Amino acid sequence: MTPLKVIANWVSKVKQARPELNGKSICPFAKMPGVIPVDKLSMKNIEPLGNQITIYIENTVESTFEELETLCRRLNKKHKNYIFLPDHPQKKNFINGVETGNEHLPLIIVQTRKELLTARSLLEKTDYYEFWSEEYIKEIKSYGD
Repeated sequence: MTPLKVIANWVSKVKQARPELNGKSICPFAKMPGVIPVDKLSMKNIEPLGNQITIYIENTVESTFEELETLCRRLNKKHKNYIFLPDHPQKKNFINGVETGNEHLPLIIVQTRKELLTARSLLEKTDYYEFWSEEYIKEIKSYGD
């Protein structure tokens, strides 16, 4: 499956309303981002692209989750106005039993800090996070708080 197809399928999945989430989706604000395939995710080939949500995706499974996590933390320190989030097929995450990851290729989501924190704030006013484990909330927020 091509990287673009992986992302298109994943975005469709995370936008879908789920009965397990009280009719909500994994990501209510999901939209098709810019997708940039790379051979290996690294500090050299990942840059924010203005206000556009961008996903950098490896063409193969080269990076481990630990490498991706370390890379995201380094990128978050370098680019303070953005949040970099890893997703890797080795790291399974669930919200009330629903798999949240793309399950195929390592990737990094790049989004403006302001946009992501605004969306989180709106969701905190609903029951959206009631379905998340405390551990998963802490993990996700650790990349941007």
